[in-house]
Amino acid sequence: MPGDDEVSTYVHDVAVTLLPEIPALGVGTAEYIFERVPEFARQEVSEVALAACQANSAALVDALMRGITTDAMAPSEEVIRTTRDLARTISLDTLVSGYQIGIAYWCSRWTSAVETHCTAAGVSVALRVTDYGTTFLLSWLQMITNRLSVAYRDEAERLSREWSMARTEEARRILTSDAVDITTASRRLGYDLTRHHVALVVVRDASHQAPLEATAREIAGTISDSRPLTLLVDSDTLWCWIPTNTEARTTLVREGVICGHGRPGHGLDGFRLSHHQALEAVRVARLAGRGVPTITHFSDIELTALCSHEPVAMNQFVTSVLGELANHTPHDQLLRETLRTFYAENCNYRSTAVRLRLHHNTIRYRLAKAGEALGRGILDRRLETEIALHLEAQLGTYTNGADE
Repeated sequence: MPGDDEVSTYVHDVAVTLLPEIPALGVGTAEYIFERVPEFARQEVSEVALAACQANSAALVDALMRGITTDAMAPSEEVIRTTRDLARTISLDTLVSGYQIGIAYWCSRWTSAVETHCTAAGVSVALRVTDYGTTFLLSWLQMITNRLSVAYRDEAERLSREWSMARTEEARRILTSDAVDITTASRRLGYDLTRHHVALVVVRDASHQAPLEATAREIAGTISDSRPLTLLVDSDTLWCWIPTNTEARTTLVREGVICGHGRPGHGLDGFRLSHHQALEAVRVARLAGRGVPTITHFSDIELTALCSHEPVAMNQFVTSVLGELANHTPHDQLLRETLRTFYAENCNYRSTAVRLRLHHNTIRYRLAKAGEALGRGILDRRLETEIALHLEAQLGTYTNGADE
C-alpha cells in the first residue's frame, strides 16, 4: 500500500488477528454459500466446496498480512487445486455465484474485524483500512472469475476437440469395418445411421482459408432443415452427412473450395455409399482443374468417375477415339459440342438445330466436319465416341493437356 504506512500497518495487524480464525472463516464462508446456493450443499460437492473455502481463506489472510498488491496477487496451489475440483462437479455460473457470495461474506467479516481492532486509529483510518480490504477482496474475486472463464473455455475447447476426433475415428471405423452395431455406432456419432443420408465432402486449397464447417452447413441448410453431422478430418477436409432422402441441388460459389455431393442412401450401406460418391465427385473435380463449380454432384460425373481411375489410359482412349477432334481449338470445341448434342437428341438434325438455336444446314455442315476430324462416319463406333466426348467435356483441359 504505497504512500500510506499507517493504513498498511493496520491492514497487517487486522490480518494477523484473523490467522487463528482461518478454520472458522473457511467453515463460515462455506455455510454462508450453502444457504444461498443449494447446489454447493449437495453431498458430492459440499466437501470439495469446504476445502476450497478453507484454501481461499488462508490465501486471503496471507496476502493481506503480507501487503500483496492487486497487480501481484495470485491464487495458491491449494486454491487452484480445490477450485479445479469444484469445476468438475458444478457449472461455471454456479461456481462464479459461489465465489461472489463467499467474497460478500469475507467483506462483512473484514469490516467487523476492522471495527474491533482499529478503534484507536480513528474513523478516517478505519474507513481506509476497510476500503483497502474490500477492494482487495473484490480484486481477488475478479482474478478468480477471470481465471475460471479462461479455464472453462480451454476445457470446453479441449473436450470439443477430443469429441470431434473420437467421432471422426468412429466414422472411419463405420466406413471400413464389417462388424458395426448400428445402434452403438449411432450413439457414438450422435447421428442416426438408420435414416436416409446425403453425404458431402468439402475440401479447400491450402492457400485459401474458406471456413469448411460454415460452408458445409450452408450447403446442408439449402438441402434440409435437419441438423447435419460434420466431421473435420484434417485442416483442409470436412466430411458431412445430411439426414435427408432428397437430392436437392444448390449453387454455391466459394473460392478455393470443392464440394463433392453424393446421392441419397439409406441406413449403414447408404451412409457409406453416399460418402464414397462424394469422395469420387471431389476426385473428378480435382482432375478437371480450374473452372469447375464449387459443388460437384456425383450424378453428373458418375461415368467420368468410372472411367478416370487410370487418367493416362483414359486420356489415351479419348485422343485415340476422337483423333483430330480432340484438338484444343475453338473450332474443334464447337464441333465436339455439336456432335454431343446430336447424340443427345437421338441423332435428329432438326431437334439438334433447335437445341443449339442454329439452322439445320449449319448442323449438317458441322457434323460433316466432325466426321472428317474423326476420320470416320459420325455413327461409326458411336458408343466409344459418345463416351470420349463426355470425358473430354467434363475433364476439359486435363484431357487435352495430359501429354504436355
